[in-house]
Amino acid sequence: MAGVVGVVAEYNPFHNGHLYQLQQIKEMYPGETIVVAMSGNFLQRGEPACLDKWTRTRQAISNGADLVIELPVLACVQPAERFADGAVSLLAALGATRLVFGAEHQEYDFQAMARQVHHVHGQFHKYDESYARSFQAAITREIGHPVDQPNDLLGLAYAKANYRLGEPLELVPIQRVETSYHDETLHQGAQIASASAIRKNFADDQQATPAKKELLAPYLPADSLTDLLTERFVSWDDFFPLLRYRLLSSQIPHLHQIYGMTEGIEYRLQEQTQRLPGDLTFEQWVKKVKTKRFTYTHLARLAVAVLLNISGAEVKDYNQAPYVRLLGFDRQGREQLAMVKKTCPFPIYSRVSQDDKKKQLAVDYRAGKIYQLFNGSEQDLKRAPLYFN
Repeated sequence: MAGVVGVVAEYNPFHNGHLYQLQQIKEMYPGETIVVAMSGNFLQRGEPACLDKWTRTRQAISNGADLVIELPVLACVQPAERFADGAVSLLAALGATRLVFGAEHQEYDFQAMARQVHHVHGQFHKYDESYARSFQAAITREIGHPVDQPNDLLGLAYAKANYRLGEPLELVPIQRVETSYHDETLHQGAQIASASAIRKNFADDQQATPAKKELLAPYLPADSLTDLLTERFVSWDDFFPLLRYRLLSSQIPHLHQIYGMTEGIEYRLQEQTQRLPGDLTFEQWVKKVKTKRFTYTHLARLAVAVLLNISGAEVKDYNQAPYVRLLGFDRQGREQLAMVKKTCPFPIYSRVSQDDKKKQLAVDYRAGKIYQLFNGSEQDLKRAPLYFN
């Protein structure tokens, strides 16, 4: 019986680097089913997706994925290790036997490193540096070398999650090629650019569509390029006025209940937002409210939680009762679903009913409605999983 390969992704947007990864999987494991756990309309790095989850699902399946499920927003607002727990547990529940991910150092034995450092998750009380910096220093001491590149850190988080589950998945890192995760430059003559570079150059380029098409064509599959040029492109610039409103109008006790609010940061967020000029961008705001204890990514995720009014209690409820939300599949993906439906320990949702939107899917529904304010397309009600024959 053919195996199942799991992938954790954002596809923000789906580009040639993602295509390369799926092609590598098909070459290494021909005939195996590829299941993608994809962040929905808000991402773990603390930003709205530039294209909605349905568009990105279509791109993924058109380019080689067999089954795409949504990583709920309650997983995506959590730090990397808890996010990884959610992704790995869902993939394992759907029958994945391998987890393939991009890494800056393909040669690392991530599972062996996870066994070394699985106990490193405690509290760090050095108030002149961030938790992330303290955590990385502890990891370096245990392993003997730094693990500080974005994809390597995620790989280690997946490995630790896999360890906690009893190592049901074989971890398969694939070397990240041609560009770094945070590189915002479109390199002439290259075929792969980071998602950050594609988004930045798309947003910054004020030229007409034909010029943008020529600029971005080398780095994206044709269908992804068409979507980027024709669908509503969404960014923090759209949502930032709503975030400011939430911070300015909320009482401190309410802000304190938002997931991720610690060490009294709610006072600083509100006070700085009250003082700062009205024409500030989201990126400028993050720099103004930042302190040594909080990374930019932590604050961006916190901003998403504020925007969507996500409480710590809601996150706790999700962690205790995860679920699977189907976004799309092809014939092979449908066959895999049929095989695991009776054994999957989590409920599987293919549609959102009027009842679901008030219960387990309430926060995803709320996030979809807020995203819809700028995307203009219904994200949940009456949306069935995309099917590709």
